[in-house]
Formats: sequence, structure tokens, C-alpha cells
Amino acid sequence: MALPLYFLAEPMIVWGSLLGWVLSAICFTAGFYAVCRAFHRSFRVLMITVFGGMLARLLFVGVAFVLLMTLTSLHVVSFLSSLLGFYMLYLVIELHFINSRLQSREEHSQ
Repeated sequence: MALPLYFLAEPMIVWGSLLGWVLSAICFTAGFYAVCRAFHRSFRVLMITVFGGMLARLLFVGVAFVLLMTLTSLHVVSFLSSLLGFYMLYLVIELHFINSRLQSREEHSQ
């Protein structure tokens, strides 16, 4: 999908898509690292980390979106669609990882 976008789209559309991917990848990496560290603690701490991390990352994305839209001249549709698409994809991957780790943790404890 990136190859046709690179050759057929305008540079502002490519930069908007790339920046949306980078922003969501940064959020995913930070959240995934925090969740991996929280698995060795209690269940309450894990849930606080998961939901608090989602809220903090969502606030970060919102602030970054507002700053990027006011300070730059990015293509809004490409940036927003890339950001939302990759953010949702990474969120599904993270939740699947958490669910599988919790199931294996319950099986090992019984």
C-alpha cells in the first residue's frame, strides 16, 4: 500500500500518512513496553497500567494532532486516516497480546 502512495500521491499526502504511522507507532511502543513491565505485578496494577496508559496515549495523540494541524500544513485527511487506522490496528494487537498473556497466566496458576 505504501508503494502506490509514494509514486502516485502528492508529497504532502505521503508526509501526512507517514507522520500518522509514526505517531501511532510511538504510542504503541510506549504502551506495549508499559504493559510488559506491568505483567510481573498484581492484577490491579496491570489494569491501571492498561487503562491509564490508553488514556494517557489518547491525550498525547490529541495534543499532537492539534499541534500538528495548527503548526504545519499537512494533508488532514491522509494524516487523520493513517493515524486512526494504525492506532486501531496497534490497539487490537496490544489487546490480543494482553488477553493471551492473561489466559496463559491463569492456566499456569491453576
